[in-house]
Amino acid sequence: MLKKIISKKKKKILFFVSEDWYFISHRLKLALFLLEKNYEVQLCCKDTGSIDYIKQSGIKWHQIEVNRKSLSILHFFKEAIIFSKIFRKLDPDIIHMISMRQIVVGLFAVIFNKKKKIYLTFTGMGFLFTEKTIKSYSIRIIIKYLLFFTSKFLNVKAIVQNIDDKEFLEKKFYLKKSKITVIKGSGIDLEYFKAEPEPINKKITLTYVGRLLKDKGIHQMIEAFMLAKKEFKKLSLIIAGPLDKNNPSSLTEDELSEIIKIKDIHYLGNVKDVRMLWNKSNIAILLSKREGLPLSLMEAAAVGRSIISTDVPGCREIAKNGINSITVPFGNIKKTKDAILKLAMNKTLRSKYSKNGRKLLKQEMRQEIIFREYLKAYESKEKINKE
Repeated sequence: MLKKIISKKKKKILFFVSEDWYFISHRLKLALFLLEKNYEVQLCCKDTGSIDYIKQSGIKWHQIEVNRKSLSILHFFKEAIIFSKIFRKLDPDIIHMISMRQIVVGLFAVIFNKKKKIYLTFTGMGFLFTEKTIKSYSIRIIIKYLLFFTSKFLNVKAIVQNIDDKEFLEKKFYLKKSKITVIKGSGIDLEYFKAEPEPINKKITLTYVGRLLKDKGIHQMIEAFMLAKKEFKKLSLIIAGPLDKNNPSSLTEDELSEIIKIKDIHYLGNVKDVRMLWNKSNIAILLSKREGLPLSLMEAAAVGRSIISTDVPGCREIAKNGINSITVPFGNIKKTKDAILKLAMNKTLRSKYSKNGRKLLKQEMRQEIIFREYLKAYESKEKINKE
């Protein structure tokens, strides 16, 4: 009888993310999958108004607020102390830290804990790695040695979403190949995001979904769109997503106000039903400087939309030039304008890219595949700090 009770004991996993909305959009379905597999799921993040929705799913929540904008070492340590108190009280079997800020704070908190299995998901090499300031450089050095130390002495494994980021961690942070695994994002639910025929709109509609960041090529997109409209009038652009004031790359409210004034640009703010938005669109556009694995492009490809994207880490995992997309260099307005015109004026090409995009997702990124990969990692009996 005792053996049966022990065998049924739930594994406890603690997710550490920035905010509730991010968990809902990127990790909630994985968490629900784990609940079905007899895991107890705990969540540590900031409440921005959606925590009740998460708790209704049976997930236990703990408040923590990290200052993503600050590069102050003092802030890092204060946040680490708070997280340390939470994880010591909960005593989880697995700790999964997601995104750079949470990884740094979390590693400081668990730096002397050799018993826990710790997973670090790098969702992309964010502004900490793109800013060229003395402070950001100093933080990069700290992160470098923190990762090196913890990967050697703690039960740590890094998870990245694309091959480029894997190579980056190997070369810049000297992490061994055995300490890094590639899992392509959070997976896409192809039953929910069904293939839909392209809508017949009065104007060809380009759609951008994401935070309004300069590093996501917002200005490049706007300027290229305006140039393309001079040659092809039947174009419109939908922008959906929030400002992110905690990110140095965020647009200002004044910049957004100026964009909204431009003819045939429609700003929708945060959109809950992204699927319906893609159903009403003709082309997806994302011109980032770097990504982990952009969920917006995955959703667009699943619905069957052709893509215009930059040929950069993360985006190129989904946007395959000449197969399901046209890719352009980051910052190149002329080539972006040409790509817009080429796709807008060629329905046959859009149809070809549409079929190829969904096929790619089905083979490599559908939800079932990704969830199995995470479960395999969590349930691995091998010590993940073993050389």
